[in-house]
Amino acid sequence: MLQVATSRSIGYHRLMVRVRIRLARSGDCRALAELRYRFRAEDELVTETKSRFVRRCTSWMKKRFRAGSCPWRCWVFDDGKQLLGHVCVQLFEKIPNPVSEPELHAYITNFYVIPEMRDRGLGKRLLNKALSWCRARGTDAVILWPSDASKSLYRQYGFVAPSDILELRHDALRTGSRRQGASRTGIDIP
Repeated sequence: MLQVATSRSIGYHRLMVRVRIRLARSGDCRALAELRYRFRAEDELVTETKSRFVRRCTSWMKKRFRAGSCPWRCWVFDDGKQLLGHVCVQLFEKIPNPVSEPELHAYITNFYVIPEMRDRGLGKRLLNKALSWCRARGTDAVILWPSDASKSLYRQYGFVAPSDILELRHDALRTGSRRQGASRTGIDIP
């Protein structure tokens, strides 16, 4: 028997919550849109009212997260009363090629656990579910855009910054200096 001598009481503030991972359903889209707003508003200045965003995002999600939707999957955590987190994956194909290289990539996005449920391993469970699904489909690469806070989690799973990919942001298309650089390579940018 272990006895602890202390002058103060020991309290446990974390309730054991029974949660499950499941695929999102069309009835989840409004709650997912609200969580998306909450997720993005945590660290960035919003430029759209919540009600307008939720309507627009709900409509977008209903079209893409319907049962049998091919390129998109969204998994949620729920406790039977509310959604506590989610992760989405979009598959995208490469053009067929004659070499032994998989022709499918995956994009992980909208990975979020509500703040009051963080640090309980829920995010890792969601990420494991998404990555397992990607592996089962034979994806060549899984990409994502991490926040500074999430980079250490992704590194634990083997994510690295690639050295063989280039990115052009939409603002760069508007600058004349990009056109000059592109013309030297023989590429015309309209």
